[in-house]
Amino acid sequence: MSLLLDTYPNCYTDLSSLTPAMERDPDTYRRFLIEYQDRVLFGSDALIGQPEHVQSTLEFIHRFLEDEAIFHKLTYKNYLKFHGISGETE
Repeated sequence: MSLLLDTYPNCYTDLSSLTPAMERDPDTYRRFLIEYQDRVLFGSDALIGQPEHVQSTLEFIHRFLEDEAIFHKLTYKNYLKFHGISGETE
């Protein structure tokens, strides 16, 4: 994914279904999320119909990142930027 993000400045990625991989290799995924924090979205498409999994995944990512500002980008600010919404009401 890094190659795509480095090559295409308008490319974004999401965190959908990545929790198991993040648990197996936390250092690599943490570095990736820090480096590409402006182009990663929280994605829950793999969890449709199971809102309890969305909540537990959000809690995991919050603990995993240990950085409130990056968590806020991944779960809110990047979505607004991607859709061209100003976010002035935040």
